[in-house]
Amino acid sequence: MAAIRPCTGTTAMWQAVKDTLILKEREIGVEIDTNGHALIRQGDGVNKFFDLPIIVNNARYEEILTLTQGYMNTVNNFSRNMTEATNAANTAASSANSAASAANAGASACQGIVNGHNTMVDTVTHKSCVLSIEDGIITIREA
Repeated sequence: MAAIRPCTGTTAMWQAVKDTLILKEREIGVEIDTNGHALIRQGDGVNKFFDLPIIVNNARYEEILTLTQGYMNTVNNFSRNMTEATNAANTAASSANSAASAANAGASACQGIVNGHNTMVDTVTHKSCVLSIEDGIITIREA
């Protein structure tokens, strides 16, 4: 297998030969900028190096990677917030179900009240009882 050895140099090195060097067709040139990023151009046998389009720019890749990581953080935060909201909603629903059960139990206990008066029927003995309050004391007696 043949080794590929692209022409590689810093931006300053490419600037030094910009008026004389033309990359052959499909010849690869790699420019290393002052930040250490690689910019890759492919020769066409006609245009000078800096007139060729950049086909790979790892600075742009790093920028896109950073943006993507930011978007992933946003997605992860959204997911975490949705999980917390779901858990809070489930807790609230559970509390509401408990309250509804307690209300139903209270309503069941009052089913023996006759005509809205203070009379109840014991569901076990089926005896009627009258509830009364006098001086803050609750009294239950057989009717």
